[in-house]
Amino acid sequence: MATLVWETVSQHWCDLMNQEAELLEARVYPADILPDVGVPYQVSARKCSLGISCNLAGYACRWSYINPGYDPFEEK
Repeated sequence: MATLVWETVSQHWCDLMNQEAELLEARVYPADILPDVGVPYQVSARKCSLGISCNLAGYACRWSYINPGYDPFEEK
């Protein structure tokens, strides 16, 4: 059976919430070792550690699930 693990991929300062936010990925690792396919896992979801709090506060960004077109952590 495959294993699902939430891993922190980066940390950023969130100006809206005035605190550090972690960007997380849900990585699915196969139960069996696969031949060399490049990446040993699949990413099934992404989220922010502050996403629900921002959503409840009304802050609209892709990480709070309200505005997929705005990513405050996107590299310019």
